[in-house]
Amino acid sequence: MKIAHALLLIAGAFVTVSSQFVVSQQLGDSKPPFKLEITGNREKDHSENWDFANSAKTVIKAGTMLVVRIRKTNTSDREIAKFSEIGLMYEVRDSRGNLIRPREFDEKRGDGLSGGEGMLLGTKDTVLQPGESKALYARVGNGFDELRQPGTYTIQVSEHVSDDPASAVVKSNIITVTVAP
Repeated sequence: MKIAHALLLIAGAFVTVSSQFVVSQQLGDSKPPFKLEITGNREKDHSENWDFANSAKTVIKAGTMLVVRIRKTNTSDREIAKFSEIGLMYEVRDSRGNLIRPREFDEKRGDGLSGGEGMLLGTKDTVLQPGESKALYARVGNGFDELRQPGTYTIQVSEHVSDDPASAVVKSNIITVTVAP
């Protein structure tokens, strides 16, 4: 029995390492066309501004809606889409590292994760120029019920570099959120 568990752990580690290797291989030696950043903190002196410099740890009270800010910055020398049609992917884990599955989206309840200003299709509203950034709010608590319960969680967002689901993925920094009783 112990041998079977050990083999499963080794196989799991191999799959994790090889999937990370594939993503980095897909990008090759070129750097990704954009950078993703996430924060759950606001600046101390300006509560309407989000603090990306001090984003590692966030503390909220249980039952409070967790809202984060996600910023995408074009690091390439050409214009890119502000957001891919595939959308952002959220990876939320509990204190043991277990992946938390998002709840099913309910259109009637309107509990989508992301929100921000509208964009007019077919215009420059949908692209980022070189060096330009765009940020959006994400009501992460809407998609993950566990985030309303006391505990410590990590959150990371990622996005494909194109609208092709087989394209490479760019990942954000990881933030730790403590939900206090």
